[in-house]
This record gives sequence, C-alpha cells and structure tokens, in this order.
Amino acid sequence: MKVSDIISRARILLNDQDGTRWLDNELVSWINDAQKLIALVRPDSSVSNSTVTLVAGTKQSIPAGGFRLLDIIRNIALDGITGGRSIRVVDREVLDSQDPMWHTTTAAGTIKHFIYDNRNPLAYYVYPPAIAGTKIEVMYSVSPTEIVYNSGNVAGTMNTDLTVADIYLESVLNYAMYRAYSKDAEFSQNPQLAAGYLQTVYSMLGIKTQKDVAFSPDLNSKGAMPNAAAIQAGGV
Repeated sequence: MKVSDIISRARILLNDQDGTRWLDNELVSWINDAQKLIALVRPDSSVSNSTVTLVAGTKQSIPAGGFRLLDIIRNIALDGITGGRSIRVVDREVLDSQDPMWHTTTAAGTIKHFIYDNRNPLAYYVYPPAIAGTKIEVMYSVSPTEIVYNSGNVAGTMNTDLTVADIYLESVLNYAMYRAYSKDAEFSQNPQLAAGYLQTVYSMLGIKTQKDVAFSPDLNSKGAMPNAAAIQAGGV
C-alpha cells in the first residue's frame, strides 16, 4: 500500500482532485497519524522479528524504536543466524516463590525463560541471568516509519510504502478523512462527518480484533475446548 493509494481515494471523496483545499503535505501527515493510531490499537500491525544482543543480568529492554514486547522465541548462536533452544514465558511469581534469589543466579549463555509485565511494555527479564553478548530472537511492536513529504520529489513521496499492511487501507483512509473534515469544522455538517469517519476507524479495528480472536490458532487448537470468544465472533 502506497501513499498515492490513500491520497487518490481521499481526493475523490473530498471532491478535491486538484488539491486546492487539502494539500498533499497535510494528507501525508494525517496518514502518518493514522499509522500511529493503528499501531497503538493493533500492536501486531507493525512488528519486527529481530535478533537482540542482551546485556549482562536479568533485566533487558526491547530495541530502540519499539513500544511493546510481543514474544521471545528462541536463543540465537553468536553468529547471529543459527537458532537454538526455545524460550518460554513464565510468571514472575513462580520464580520468586521457587528461588527468591534468581536475579543473582549464575549467569549463562542460554536463556530458558522470560518474564514480562504489561505495565512496563519496554522491559522484560530473562532467566537465567544473561552473559553479556548472549543473543535471542525477539518479536516486538515498532513505531511505523514516518513518511516524509518532499516537495521537490512529490512523485517519490506518493510512491512510498506504508508500514502497515494493505488490509488497513480503509482504516488509514477513513482516518485521513476524519482529519480533513476536522480542518473544516466551521462548516455545520463537517463535525458530524469527521466524527462519523473516526467512529468508522475504531469500528473497523474492533471488528478485525474480534475476527482475529475468532480464527486464531492460539485460541482454537485442534482438540482443545472451544474458545468462548471465538464462538461469539463466529469462528467456531
């Protein structure tokens, strides 16, 4: 999905094909805002799977530019490529009760478990404590890449790919429309139009969340008890 895919559709809906009322740079800035909103509501819309080098000890941080840890997959060899032992999530209460001194356990180059608290989405802990330089594969949400409007190369700007996937095209478009009509709020009907477009964005993102739950293999494993949320959303 490219910038031009959004702007061309927005101009048709706004009846502003020549860009007289709403400038290209404004629409680009609203596209950037839309991507950030989508990433906030749907952290899985902007994901990186990266090899991360750990610091010494238990407390670690996701890479710069990330805003939420999603999962930790496995150990990675020092070559940065070869996969190793899988890493499983564990509740901190379990480790605290079994070994209150686990933060001071002998450091190792192979991680067995990680601990995560939603209240601190940028940090996580590993067990056993890591030797500095240990590598693991981490899945985390990243801030969408900012689209920079270049007045000297408008064609290049229009040909820029968005970070979020094509399935979010309608959400990005509706958010741009919301911001466009918010700009012209002095016209009596425009505040209602703006509110309607924003409500459509939230509704579409909410429906996608429900359907993802309905058909998620994590929640609907073969042979497992049917998931109540999946049944309600029509996936079972």
